[in-house]
Amino acid sequence: MYCPGMIKRSTIFLLLFPAWFATGETMHMGVAANFKSTAAVLNTRFTAATGHRVTLSSASTGTLSTQIRYGAPFDIFLSADVNAAARLEADGYGVLGSRFCYAMGKLVLIGDSGNIEDLGNPDLSLAIANPLTAPYGKAAQQVLARPEFSSAGSRKLVRGNNVIQTYQYWHSAAVDLALIPLSLAPPAHTLIPQNWYTSLEQHAILLRTGQKNQAAKAYLDWLGGESAQALISDAGYGQCP
Repeated sequence: MYCPGMIKRSTIFLLLFPAWFATGETMHMGVAANFKSTAAVLNTRFTAATGHRVTLSSASTGTLSTQIRYGAPFDIFLSADVNAAARLEADGYGVLGSRFCYAMGKLVLIGDSGNIEDLGNPDLSLAIANPLTAPYGKAAQQVLARPEFSSAGSRKLVRGNNVIQTYQYWHSAAVDLALIPLSLAPPAHTLIPQNWYTSLEQHAILLRTGQKNQAAKAYLDWLGGESAQALISDAGYGQCP
């Protein structure tokens, strides 16, 4: 039935309805656990600026890399290191030439006295991320391999599936110490010298499954821009070389 009031309300709705809601695309990202909270903020700002929508899945870099190889429908991948993204690119899962550094990770010690010498105390339990799947876990393992910490070889060492679980072990008082990313650390923390571990150069890459997705391409362009990089720096990451 014809209803002038209904048409009038519909017209007003269309005028107020954001144009991007109808035209923006949706893209799906796989993001390393250390960058999850930062990505969530970035995604909100990206959508507000462009109208494109972002969905997010997070896990350790190694887990996400395996999922991509088995067909996970990610359009882009934000890795916690250069190696995982480079291997995906070399093996044809990533678009050649799309890979770039978006952040430099920093490792910190949290817990107990706050002194780095605590890493040499066998009476203090410690949590790190799994070195086999998490780049921050591999970095932590390199730190623990230093001669000055060899006296703590008998300590209780707990390995989290990713850096978020590693932090949770410490936060719940299951361990005395934890080696985690600066981006997850409480105000009381001790920065680990960056020459004690392999550089945590975090790389993003456009995946083959997302090469026709305009939102994915726009996101990667925006991620390297001044606004996104300022937010990444505020979250505790260093600038890329």
